[in-house]
Amino acid sequence: MRTSGRPRHGAGALVAALVTGLVVVAPGTANAAQQPNWAMPLPVKWSTTDSKRPHEEITTGDQRVGAWRDDKHHIGKSYLTFDITRFKGTQLFTANLRTPEKAANDCTKPRSTQMWVVRPQNKITWADQPAEIANVAPNPVPDQDCVSQAVTWNVVEPVKQALEKGQTTITFALRIAEQFQGEVEYGRTYDPTGRLNATFNTPPGTPTDLKIDIHTCNGTTTPVIPSLTPRVKATLHDADPDNGGVSGRVAFWPVHAPEQRIEVVAPWAPGSIDTLFPAGLVQDGGTYAFAVRTEDGFTNSEWSAPCRFTADITAPATPPMISSATFRENGGPPGDGGEGMPGDFTFSANGVTDVVAFEYDGLGIPSGRVAADAPGGKATITITPTTDGPVSIQARSLDRAGLRSETRTYRYWVRTTGPWVQLPQFELGTPGEVVFNANQDGATRFVYQLDGGQEQSVPVGDDRKGRHTFLFTVPGSEYHALKVWTVDDAGTKSGVHDTNFYVDQLRPWVDVDPWDGIVGQKRTITVSPSRDGVVSYVYKIGDDPEKVLPAAADGSLTFEYTPTTKGYHDVLVASVNAAGVRSGWGDGTVVAEAPAPTVTSNDYKYEPQGAPGQAGTFTFSSPRIPVVSYEYRFNGDPWQATTGTQIQWAPKKPGYHYLYVRGVTESGFETDEQSYMFQVKPLPPTVTSPQFPDGGPVTARPNQPVEFVVTPALPGSHEVLWSISFGAPTVVPVGEDGKARFTYTPGGSFELTVSSRTPDGIVSGDVKRTYSVPTS
Repeated sequence: MRTSGRPRHGAGALVAALVTGLVVVAPGTANAAQQPNWAMPLPVKWSTTDSKRPHEEITTGDQRVGAWRDDKHHIGKSYLTFDITRFKGTQLFTANLRTPEKAANDCTKPRSTQMWVVRPQNKITWADQPAEIANVAPNPVPDQDCVSQAVTWNVVEPVKQALEKGQTTITFALRIAEQFQGEVEYGRTYDPTGRLNATFNTPPGTPTDLKIDIHTCNGTTTPVIPSLTPRVKATLHDADPDNGGVSGRVAFWPVHAPEQRIEVVAPWAPGSIDTLFPAGLVQDGGTYAFAVRTEDGFTNSEWSAPCRFTADITAPATPPMISSATFRENGGPPGDGGEGMPGDFTFSANGVTDVVAFEYDGLGIPSGRVAADAPGGKATITITPTTDGPVSIQARSLDRAGLRSETRTYRYWVRTTGPWVQLPQFELGTPGEVVFNANQDGATRFVYQLDGGQEQSVPVGDDRKGRHTFLFTVPGSEYHALKVWTVDDAGTKSGVHDTNFYVDQLRPWVDVDPWDGIVGQKRTITVSPSRDGVVSYVYKIGDDPEKVLPAAADGSLTFEYTPTTKGYHDVLVASVNAAGVRSGWGDGTVVAEAPAPTVTSNDYKYEPQGAPGQAGTFTFSSPRIPVVSYEYRFNGDPWQATTGTQIQWAPKKPGYHYLYVRGVTESGFETDEQSYMFQVKPLPPTVTSPQFPDGGPVTARPNQPVEFVVTPALPGSHEVLWSISFGAPTVVPVGEDGKARFTYTPGGSFELTVSSRTPDGIVSGDVKRTYSVPTS
């Protein structure tokens, strides 16, 4: 918001010292040049002419220039045509045509080749040669060899002249000087792949897409921005590759004082500029402009059209005024208007001249924004309250820059128009009358919705009441939602009364004895009614179908149930009276367990016992549930079955083992599974070595064989397995003397692991020993 007069600036104040993060330059100063662009086009067409083939245009082979002889005397010229459209509209710096030589007829003769610019012509033959317009001077040849790959011609001026004439191509002729043209000694051969090597610069384009803050510059509007250093952006355009030399120059100035213009080179960013207005230049309330041009160090684009803005950093000084023809400020009961009835509010700028809009919100009011009818003017909105009683509305003024004033709060009281409802105690199957009471003046009918269903109407009586009887005959939810409102003759809707009420489902009491037991154990279920006149019951257990049983004379029910599967079984029971009205479900639960068998063993327990290959006895029992057989498995082996209560099993390895057991009843039902963990003692072999005798001395040395003798402790062992550290095991047979022997050549100290194994796969368990090998 602008609160002061036109900002004042000292004459000639450049504010250069206030610019931060920008390179301040004198107007028009060029930026550091980028590297020129370059191109090396090949000819789009080349040809050779031959005096002995005067009407042919030769486009294969090499380029023969001057005279040569076979069975005839030939004279030739060669022509190269280049497409120069790439250089149209550019600054052409250099253009050199390279014509590599392949052969010379006589190296004692000086190079007498000339290059001429010729008049454009479609087909070139010896008989129809194009006019030779201008002779092109050769560049010095850097070497003194007879034949050179570096023969070049400076063609920059001919190319420039061709472009000025609007030509898209240029053709050059290679020929021997007129006085030597017929002499064979002066003839030469050239590579037809001559190349035009040019450097040039394409002038940059005028910047586009100028933005000030969040506003796109369009040249017709002047946005108001709440900042003294707004952000400016623009897109730069340059057809040449950017090697770091392309930059954007930004000019800033006060619109009323263009002589205070400041130009800066914006921080480099490929293809765009993104910077801030210089600090200290912008004053609150002033109007400013900026423009951008692209610079590549060789030439500059045109300046963009100016982009303007007005600065406003002062929010509206006073909040808006609020008034209403419908709702009195600070009104009390019974209130004004009514919930569901529209009313108006008017916001005014309260003397602040640049207020252009108002924001508002409040209890039961959707938040919103409304434009003022003129700067510093007012706006009126229509609100339909959705709640009654004491409420408020809040409003804030917004100026052109979007700055907000403090908030004004307007408190008022909305009259209650929604009806109120008298509800009875509802029971399933018993009608109940609901009494509606109107609050809306002139109400002619009540409208209600039950559980979100269709709208139903009840007339409003002279006593401002309405009545309706509800009857619930089908069991369901205990709680129901009721919405009620009134409508007058004009169709005006009152506020809505929203309530919930309870309908007793008359669920019977269900008792299960015992509720917790085992599969196959009989349970007694007793049902007590919660109403009179019960003649029968419907019940279902779990997923079983519904069944019907008659009630006893006192209205109760007792029946038995024996679960055949384990788990939780829901018991649902509903009573039915003589009128056929069914109650809601009463519920109970039957829990049927299938306890796992017990497992015992004197041979194998948690503490290590027995040995690999040594059979042990395991005993099964099922003290809580009768079974006719057992299923079992050791570790990950397949399941096996037995009708006995004992099994024997011999482990094949030491360590931890698991036995899993479950019982099977006469009906084929399986009990829970029992897990029995036990440990088997190892029977590791003994290991001796003459190089490491018990009690010493150690005679082993690095890189010398060490002998080992292994005596298995596991009966029936036929082989020994040994390994060093984590290496793969080596198998050694057990000899007739019951021992196994092997050697190992260590490089130093090592760890040896040894075990034994029987033919049927029983393993002893490992023995590990660490050996220190002396180095001297």
